[in-house]
Amino acid sequence: MDQEAATPTTRPAPRRRWLIAVAIFVTGLLCQGLVNSALSENPTFAKFASLIIWSSNAFLLLLWWIFLSGWSWRVRLAGCGVLLLLLVGIAAVVRLDGTDGNMVPRFAWRWSPTRDEIARQYFQGQKAPAPAAGEQTTVAEAADWTIGAEDWPGFRGPLRDGIFRAGSIRVDWDENPPKELWRHPVGRGWSSFAVVNGLAFTQEQRDSGESIVCYDLESGAQVWVHVDKDRFSVTEAQGGDGPRATPQIDGEYLYSLGGTGVLNCLEARTGKPVWSTNILKEAGGEGSTAPNIEWGMAGSPWIEGDLVLVNPGGTEGRSLLAIDKTNGRVQWVAGTYPASYAGVRVEELLGERVVLVYHAQGLTAHSLEGGKELWTVPWQNFAKVNATQPIVVADNTVLFGSGYGMGTVRLAVSRTDDAWSTETVWKTTRLKQKFNDAILWKDHLYGLDDGIMTCVSAADGSVVWKSGRYGYGQVVMLADQELLLIMTEEGDVLLIPASPERPKELARFKALEGICWNHPVVSDGKLLVRNGAEAACFDVSLPKTAAVEQEVDENLGE
Repeated sequence: MDQEAATPTTRPAPRRRWLIAVAIFVTGLLCQGLVNSALSENPTFAKFASLIIWSSNAFLLLLWWIFLSGWSWRVRLAGCGVLLLLLVGIAAVVRLDGTDGNMVPRFAWRWSPTRDEIARQYFQGQKAPAPAAGEQTTVAEAADWTIGAEDWPGFRGPLRDGIFRAGSIRVDWDENPPKELWRHPVGRGWSSFAVVNGLAFTQEQRDSGESIVCYDLESGAQVWVHVDKDRFSVTEAQGGDGPRATPQIDGEYLYSLGGTGVLNCLEARTGKPVWSTNILKEAGGEGSTAPNIEWGMAGSPWIEGDLVLVNPGGTEGRSLLAIDKTNGRVQWVAGTYPASYAGVRVEELLGERVVLVYHAQGLTAHSLEGGKELWTVPWQNFAKVNATQPIVVADNTVLFGSGYGMGTVRLAVSRTDDAWSTETVWKTTRLKQKFNDAILWKDHLYGLDDGIMTCVSAADGSVVWKSGRYGYGQVVMLADQELLLIMTEEGDVLLIPASPERPKELARFKALEGICWNHPVVSDGKLLVRNGAEAACFDVSLPKTAAVEQEVDENLGE
């Protein structure tokens, strides 16, 4: 009798077994709801948490199926076999093709050509092969080689602040869309363009060759290419392979930094090599090489007088290198901090030109003469990603920030004789600049807070407005028209006013397909855009009559 009474309780009823599975799934939904609520302002952490929640949920459901579902072992094993076949089938027809800025994976059909294959086929099929490095070309020879007001000689423009100050562009895109001048595949990489004298310079990964490429701005035709037999590759899908930095034009020379640390000086007209060195080897000291960072060297070179300034990082007192721009020899070294992904910049603080290095542990200022450390401010996130440019305000304060929950800070700098000190004026977590530089305009800071367009008061850090989800795109300022030109992560280009008033989109068009993290460029009436797969150029110049009227008005104003 006792045995019969115990029998029904030794194994739960089938319905109770399914309730366990339902409870596991509902718990996952509840956890996801909590994550969405608690981390609404931090999508990067939210995606990490979601990955943990649902991978754990799937694992628990698998354990339930194998050990608690109550089906016969034949059915349970058959279910596991079906799941395995499904996963194998998916892997057979799709491939991982990178991630977006929130680390959400992107997929492509396995039978579709890869970006490398598309670029290879395009460049092999060109009617006129690229001239060898050092060959003169008609376009370059014809150029009057002076950097003009409308040129864009390096990363984020002449002052590396993302502001175009040399006239206006056409903005009636709904009635008169930007005219596409050219479009074609390019090699992998996240470089932007430098534009001087009708030539556009960028960096690309072409198979095993890390390439610096010169294109004709009007036609997109390749003028010359310099190739280093090198390839920076990541160990996971995020970020992808290829160079990250943007070439810098100084006079008649081009300076470029590759993902593995190769620093080149080339003749900008021809691509002819002048000198080359590897900054990671220079940072390692005698007979050693400093380790590269996870997503590769990304800081575009800064030219200051006769020096090229780069920040390879390292612990041997050689984190910051000042290199003679004429011969590639190291002039002085400084710093013992690990690198991150922002380039060096030189700004005037309290009447002195100082070198600002935004590295993995924070922001450090060095003397331009010899590299003496003046001050440092710790600023570190768990990913060690500080990837935006610090902005100097009014000669004595600095704005800088990062993503991964950190936000933006305004720092006051003071000095008594040779002793420098800093003090935090304000800090906000409402503008998290992951790898998307902000624009300072008329005492307001405009940038993407983990993909949401945000205006912050530079005076006190208060949020003025948030409007528009554009992903991890990039922003350029059109100063004369007081407009922000935004390149979204999905490849749209749009315009909004740079104003503390909540903005409305004025115009928008689709420029590229695929993930777009590269900075757009405005130069000489052209809009240049690219990503890790293709590049395009659009005519956004004012109509000739309007341009003439504007010039007359300006002359009358003078």
